[in-house]
Amino acid sequence: MARESTITFEQVAAAADSIKAQGGKPTSRAVREVLGSGSMATVCKFMQQWQGGQVRQNQVVDDTLDMSIVRAISNQIAIKVQEATLIASTQLADLQAEASAIIAENERQATEIDMQAADLSSFQDQCAAYAGRVQQLESEVTRLIADLVAERQAAESARIALARAELHLESVPRIQAEISAVRGELLLSQKQAAEQHEAAAVATARLEAEVAQRKGTEGQLVEIRAEAKKFSEEAAALRIQLNANQPVR
Repeated sequence: MARESTITFEQVAAAADSIKAQGGKPTSRAVREVLGSGSMATVCKFMQQWQGGQVRQNQVVDDTLDMSIVRAISNQIAIKVQEATLIASTQLADLQAEASAIIAENERQATEIDMQAADLSSFQDQCAAYAGRVQQLESEVTRLIADLVAERQAAESARIALARAELHLESVPRIQAEISAVRGELLLSQKQAAEQHEAAAVATARLEAEVAQRKGTEGQLVEIRAEAKKFSEEAAALRIQLNANQPVR
């Protein structure tokens, strides 16, 4: 894309007029030095327009002169031709110098373009590297998100397990109290069983004593047997109750 000119024809014409008014030679190089900016090609283009305007002004002046003056001037044509030839030679030299300056500036601009192209290629390589890095970071972010979800799920599972453990710990005192109550009931049952064993032994001894005392008569023996049977049944019942109260091992 062509670059926009940083100088205008009016600026070039004003600089050329200023140089001419000071008695200097308004060349493209001199005008550019006065302006301090702009390319030589642009300055040369505007200088050609300015020089064309200068020729037209001279022709207008010649047209307004009196014919007698024109005739007098015709005697100086040869001198003017020589002067014009000298001026043309000078202008040619100026144009050649300007052309050299333009060529040098074009070469400089070409070098800048090559450098910019190299910078652009390097920038494109950097962009490609950044794009790859971005893709890598996106993959890493996706993996980290998956890891975070898994860690959250694991943390939730651990929280549930901890809550269950806390509930279990809260129930331990109640279970211990129940175990203590069962142990108390067991000790009481053992005590009662011992007492029932002792009562059965006393009853058996009493029965034996009564049997010995009543051996003399048949009726007494029947009674004794009946009472013995009764005591035996009571003893059996006591044994059954004792066995039922014994703790399971």
